[in-house]
Amino acid sequence: MLPLTDKQKLLLILKEADTSPTKLAKALDVSYRRLYSWIYENHRPHPRFSKEIDESFKKHVDIRPIVLELKKLIPNPLKRIVESEPLKKQFLTEVTFHSNAIEGNRMTLKETEMVIEGKTVKGKELYEMLEAINHKNAAEYVLDHVMPGFKITEDFILKLHEMVMFNFNIKLPGRYRTGFVNLTNTDVVVPNAQKVPLEMSALFSKINNYGTDPLEHIAKTHHQLETIHPFFDGNGRVGRLLINSQLLAKGFAPAIVQIEDQYKYYLGLDLAHHGDYNNLIQLLCESVIKGYRMIDPTSAHKISEIFSKKINSA
Repeated sequence: MLPLTDKQKLLLILKEADTSPTKLAKALDVSYRRLYSWIYENHRPHPRFSKEIDESFKKHVDIRPIVLELKKLIPNPLKRIVESEPLKKQFLTEVTFHSNAIEGNRMTLKETEMVIEGKTVKGKELYEMLEAINHKNAAEYVLDHVMPGFKITEDFILKLHEMVMFNFNIKLPGRYRTGFVNLTNTDVVVPNAQKVPLEMSALFSKINNYGTDPLEHIAKTHHQLETIHPFFDGNGRVGRLLINSQLLAKGFAPAIVQIEDQYKYYLGLDLAHHGDYNNLIQLLCESVIKGYRMIDPTSAHKISEIFSKKINSA
């Protein structure tokens, strides 16, 4: 959640969407008078309307410039994480918990922390605890090997998969799938196993070409990898580790894609299947902002100031 009030979001929508209060009120299905009270009389919208305001905000307000500004204000996120043991532990625990939870792991954040510390958690399956250990090790591998300007290679991605799927030998750790897989909740057909090496080769040919919009490139790369679905299992976890490898290599904070964002994450991927990358890019940016808030306690104030300047700019 961005540290913005509904009033700030509404003002930014009016500015960025180049619309009128009357049209915005109609889009939100409220009266002009009610919209006026939210903006100018400091009345707080009902949570249902707050959600609609938030969705409209994501649709109309591009937050990539905010992330780029934070990159200038909060330099060297990778160095900060690596050199601070408490911060490193927090990052490894949170990114492991959320990524595994998105894939169906039932462990809580606290239980994930316990397993990472070498403790046993009662009432959970052995494979769930192994998933936590594996993901933590893979995330730590990212921190140990990525550096500014780091180039993503096939060996690097296969190593991440090998670590994420360690001891799940039936899933072919560190190897591309040899058979058919099916994507859930979508009509997209993934390439057959024989085409995976060729599709991955095409991905690697441009994966390190970030161009002028690295955030868009990273979002599109993630979508491409998930569409290829090169592994029998672990595609999502490896894909999100790849996102953070790219972000850290380009000097950004890591993206914390939370379990609470699971629906938005899958929606973003589904819309990307149809050529609309906006939701996926916006979710990536939101997740990076959460990463900045994790590594710098003052970032919430910085973010609010950036948005305030944006609202008041000519």
